Amino acid sequence: MPSAKPHSFLPAPREKRPETGAFVFPGPRDRVTINGMTGSGKSTFALWLFAESADFDKKPWIFIDFKSEDIIQQALREDLFEKLDVGGRIPKKPGVHVVSHNPRDGQQPVIDFLWKVYEAGRIGLFVDEATMIPEVRGEANSGGPFQSILSQGRSKEIPVYTLAQRPVNVNKMIYSENNYYSAFRLRSKDDLKRVTDHIPESSTNYERVWLKNGKEVPLKGEFWSRWYDAQKDTSFLLRPCPPREKILDILAGRLDNQKAHGAI
Repeated sequence: MPSAKPHSFLPAPREKRPETGAFVFPGPRDRVTINGMTGSGKSTFALWLFAESADFDKKPWIFIDFKSEDIIQQALREDLFEKLDVGGRIPKKPGVHVVSHNPRDGQQPVIDFLWKVYEAGRIGLFVDEATMIPEVRGEANSGGPFQSILSQGRSKEIPVYTLAQRPVNVNKMIYSENNYYSAFRLRSKDDLKRVTDHIPESSTNYERVWLKNGKEVPLKGEFWSRWYDAQKDTSFLLRPCPPREKILDILAGRLDNQKAHGAI
């Protein structure tokens, strides 16, 4: 489990405007990709970003949880999230909903569900694990629902968090359309290249965080990660995020506040 060490670049509180060059959380319409090997800490980090900044008080968010990630399942057990059947109706009320799908049941239910998300619009989407999205195996010109969400999602108000173990195996548009790029430990140089292909070498801190003289900059410890903010054109090396219990507390606090005000 990630340690409770403070973040290397402390995020500003949501109600305050951050200083130029500071780490900031994603906004309600932003695209985020978080990449890393199994056990690297990417799912916990992704849920921390989500807990701090996603607008699930204003619109529904849907998690597609292919691999029954522990922290997502714990949030379900604690009634922070609600289960949603892959064949069910797309929710209209704010809140967080989790779709679990067994690959043995075939690809079509997920394809149909994603088309419903695309058609409905104004829904947040959190995908863990992207390599299991049916259309993302191969090139980015499939024209399927996930690519349609990636290419037109901003106009339809569909922000996307995309998590991937092997960036090299997912839709390239995930990277070309992003606002934020995150990478934990990766399996190969090809995976790192897929992430860095869309990060300018001229950007601030590139050689300190990503590649220096063509060689990978090593991470400083377990659960550390790299982060690139496209709007600020700046990268950061980040220490581990808060532990699971703290993240679930943040979620619970925000959800309790929403319920108290009748938002959900």
